[in-house]
Amino acid sequence: MGQNAAPFPVSGPVESRPPAREADSIIRDHVIAAVGAGLVPSPVVDIVAVTLIEVNMITRLAKAYSFPVPHRLVTYKVLISLVGGVGPAWLGLKLQGLIKGVPLVGHALYVGTLSIFGGASVYAVGKLFQKHFESGGTFLSSRNTVLKGYYREKLEEGKVLVPRLLRDAAPSTS
Repeated sequence: MGQNAAPFPVSGPVESRPPAREADSIIRDHVIAAVGAGLVPSPVVDIVAVTLIEVNMITRLAKAYSFPVPHRLVTYKVLISLVGGVGPAWLGLKLQGLIKGVPLVGHALYVGTLSIFGGASVYAVGKLFQKHFESGGTFLSSRNTVLKGYYREKLEEGKVLVPRLLRDAAPSTS
C-alpha cells in the first residue's frame, strides 16, 4: 500500500475510478463480508464462507484490472484454504469450549477473533492478487518466500485495519 493511499477509498462511481481504487473498494467490501461470516460461530462454516468470499473477490479484482480470471490460481487458493483450514478448524473446535466457557466474555471473544482473522485473511489475499494484477500478472510467479512474506505482511496489516474499519463503520451513538 502506498504511503499516501487510504487502505479503503470509497468515493466516486466505480466506472470513473482507476483500477487500484476500485480494487481497494472491492477488497473492503469483501473484508466486511468476511467479518460478517466470522459471526457464525463455527470454524468449518467460517473457512468455507471466507474461501467463497475470496474466490468472488479475486474474480472481481481480475475484472477491475481487465484480466481473465486466473482459474488455476483460484483453484489452488481454494484447495490451500480448505486443506489448510482443516487443522485450525479442528483446533478451533477443541478450543471453542474452553474459550466460550469464560463467563460473560468467552463467546464474544471467540466470535470476534474468528471475524477479525477472517477479515484480515481476505484483506491479505486481496492485496496479494491486487499486486499480482498490477504487476501485469507476474507477481504470483515470484519465489514462494516472497509471496509468503508479502502475505504475512498484509495479514498483519489487515489485523490492524479490520478493527479500524469496524469502528469507522459502526453508527455513532452521540
